[in-house]
Amino acid sequence: MSRHDDLLARRGDYPVLGRSTYLASHTLGAMHRRTPERLAEFSRLWAELGVVAWEDWAGEVWRTADLIGALIGAPPGTTVMRQSVADLLGDVVASLDWSGPRNRVVTSSLEWPGSLNTWSQVSRLGGEAVVVPGEPDGVTLDVQRMVDAIDERTLLVECSHVLFRTSTLVDVKPLVDKAHAVGALVMVDGYQAAGTVPVDVVDLGVDVYVGGSVKYLSGGPGNGWMYVAPGVVLEPVTTGWFGTARPFDFDPELTYGEGVKRFRGGTPGVPAAYAAAPAYEALLEIGMDRVRERSVSMTQPLLEAALERGYVVRSPHDPAQRGGHVTIDPVPDDPAGSEQVHHALIAAGFVVDHRPGVGIRVSPHFYNSAEEALACLDAMSEVLAAR
Repeated sequence: MSRHDDLLARRGDYPVLGRSTYLASHTLGAMHRRTPERLAEFSRLWAELGVVAWEDWAGEVWRTADLIGALIGAPPGTTVMRQSVADLLGDVVASLDWSGPRNRVVTSSLEWPGSLNTWSQVSRLGGEAVVVPGEPDGVTLDVQRMVDAIDERTLLVECSHVLFRTSTLVDVKPLVDKAHAVGALVMVDGYQAAGTVPVDVVDLGVDVYVGGSVKYLSGGPGNGWMYVAPGVVLEPVTTGWFGTARPFDFDPELTYGEGVKRFRGGTPGVPAAYAAAPAYEALLEIGMDRVRERSVSMTQPLLEAALERGYVVRSPHDPAQRGGHVTIDPVPDDPAGSEQVHHALIAAGFVVDHRPGVGIRVSPHFYNSAEEALACLDAMSEVLAAR
């Protein structure tokens, strides 16, 4: 009996696995079978109780936020749910004073484009974005170059915990240490880390950790989230009514909610929280250390087999430096070739995805089998042979 048989027994909890070889949890995690049940519960409360349903709804949103908190090592009450990371990023930007001599954000060119779009606009507030370029290969990040870019003019440092193109697991501790030494804050984007890599935000020492639930957390869209370390005082411009200390008092005088609660924003996405909770609970039951062990047990043979076939692998070869997916380019000399292979794999029932300039991303999650990951490579070879 395999150590992972109990994880494979959970495959029935994720319906899409019965319909395809699903290896795309880095872009959209498989839906948990209990999600429709929870959405039905949300609907039933609305239908039967009307406005009184808020007594249940509000509590479920806060409970779901603490489930995320538990998955990233955050103390209860320090994580908040919002629709997207973009919303939260905007609120953090507006919480900071960009008008003084300390007005720089230090980030890298390898960040999520939506985040880079936000940093490009801080100049409108008096800020300056220092974008550290990736290495000449376009996919590798030299953390020391980012560390060197941090100085007394730095207000905020922002970096992904796992890079979305290559699955590079970034050592953020040097960034935290340098930023705090000069009085700057650190925000880490954990979108590609949470749900596949064990995360302890307290141990990392980050001030803000953001992410969403679309990927390995399998929580679906509408479930962005943010941790703010106790003691970090930020004052968002837009609180919404749920960001105040007493939302149901309807007081026009602003009193911020305690800690991260001030970032709750307006009316929360209640159905999204109901939809996400079953997948979060499953991950907590399994434990992130086991999820990580299972992930590496599949991604490492996948990576090595891809190299043996002569494919270019644009993810770190050392599993300790890699997140949950492997980026494979089977036709590096043909810019459009990998995308064509990707479409052929989808047609053959292997759900993966493609990112321009790097190749095909493949992510066996805890609910996959090792055979599925290697079968994807076999299918890739068949597609190439038929071109």
